[in-house]
Amino acid sequence: MRRIIPLAVALVCVLPRTSSAQNPGLSGFLLRFFAPSNPVILANTGHAAHFGSQPGAQATMTQLNRGIAAQLATFPLGSSSGGFAFTFDPELGVFSRSTESFGPIFAERALTIGKGKFSFGANASHTTFDSFEGENLRDGDITLFLTHADLNRDGGHLEFFFEGDTIPTNMFLDIEADQSAFFANYGVTDNFDVGLALPYLRIRMDARLHQHIEKFSTRDEPFVFHVFQNGTDDNEIFASDEAEGPGDLTLRAKWRFKGKEGGGLAAGLDVRLPTADETELLGSGATQAKLYLIASGSGKRFSPHANVGYTFSKGGSVVTGELPDEINYTLGFDAALHRRITFAADIIGRTLVDFDRIVKVEREWEFTHGFNGPIETATITDYELRNENMNILVGSVGLKVNPFGRLLLSGNVLLSQGKRGLQDYVTPVVSVDYTF
Repeated sequence: MRRIIPLAVALVCVLPRTSSAQNPGLSGFLLRFFAPSNPVILANTGHAAHFGSQPGAQATMTQLNRGIAAQLATFPLGSSSGGFAFTFDPELGVFSRSTESFGPIFAERALTIGKGKFSFGANASHTTFDSFEGENLRDGDITLFLTHADLNRDGGHLEFFFEGDTIPTNMFLDIEADQSAFFANYGVTDNFDVGLALPYLRIRMDARLHQHIEKFSTRDEPFVFHVFQNGTDDNEIFASDEAEGPGDLTLRAKWRFKGKEGGGLAAGLDVRLPTADETELLGSGATQAKLYLIASGSGKRFSPHANVGYTFSKGGSVVTGELPDEINYTLGFDAALHRRITFAADIIGRTLVDFDRIVKVEREWEFTHGFNGPIETATITDYELRNENMNILVGSVGLKVNPFGRLLLSGNVLLSQGKRGLQDYVTPVVSVDYTF
C-alpha cells in the first residue's frame, strides 16, 4: 500500500485540468458548425439568404456532443484484478496460487492478489465508432435540418413564402479513439486490495457535411431563390480535429469478505476523479463512485462470476452536462484451457439513469409554393430530446496467455450488443500484466 498511495497523490497533483471557458478544445468541434461565428452563407441573388446561424441544428449538435463526450470519458477500463492470485500456506511457509485460471479481462473476480503482492499492467484498445443511436456515423445517416430565419417573427414560415425552403445536411463523421490504460494493484492483506488505473487517450474526429437546398417554396421562382456561393444547390464542408492526453484517474479497492478456495464474495469500490481535461473530451468533469458486489465460483479451472453495482455521479462539464448515475452488471466465466492459457467471456451492461438522448423523428413541414400558393406539406426528419434510461450492452471474449514466469499477455474483443448511444461494433483490446 505504501507504493500505491504516494503514486496516486502524485498523479492527482500533476494531471492537468483546463477550464472550458479558456479553451473550447475538441469538445467544441461539432459546435462550431452553424454557430453565429460560423454561419451558413448563400449567394446574393437579390434576395438576402436568411439562413445564417442555426439554433435548431446547434441544439442537436449539443446533445450529440454530450452523448459522445459522456461515453468517451467513461469507457470501461478493464479488470483491476491481477491475473495471478495467491494464498499463504502456513504449513509450508510459502505462497501458492489460488486458482489455475488467470481470471476475467473486463469483469472482476472475488479473489484478491495476496498480502504483500504487487501487480501492474497496461491495456490498449483501438475504437472506431460506427453508430450513434442507431444512425450510421460514416454513412451520413445523421441529418440536420436547417431552416430559414423567421423574418416577421410570427412563429411560422408561410407568410413569407420563401421561408419554406430548407437545407437538410448529412453529416459523415469518423470518430477514432486510442486508449491505453495503466494499472497497479497491491495486496494490503490476504483479503483486501487497493489499486489505481490511469487511461491515456488520443481522440480524432473527421467530419464531412453535405448540404442540399430543398426548394419547397422557391422552385421555379425566377426572382426569389436560394443558391450556394458555388452557384449550385449543393455544398460540402470538411473539418477535422484531435486531442491527446491522460484521462480521468480511477482509484480502486476490493474487500473479499467471504472466501472459499478459488472463489467467494467480495465488495469493490472504484472512484473516478475529474483529473483530465474535459474541454478536449479526455474526461467527464464529474466525480464517480462505483460500488459493486462480486461473486465468483470456486472451481480451480472453471470459474463463473457475476458483478452488480451502482455508480453515483456528481457534477459534470459544460460539454457533458450533469453526468447520470449508472446501474452496472456483468455476467461471465473464465476457464483454464491449459496451465498457461485462460479463456474469458463476459456480458457487460450499463444502464445510464435519466440520460438525455436525441432520437430521430419524422414530422410534417408546411410550406407555400410561390406567392399566394396553397399550403402544402412534406415529411422531414428531425431530432427530439428524450430523458430516459439508456441500456448499453457489450460482449467480451478473449484469451490470457502466460509465456513465462508471472507475465500475462491478453487478446480480447468487445462486441456491441445494441444500438443505443455511441457504438463500436468490434473493439480489439490487447494487454500485458505482471505480478511480483
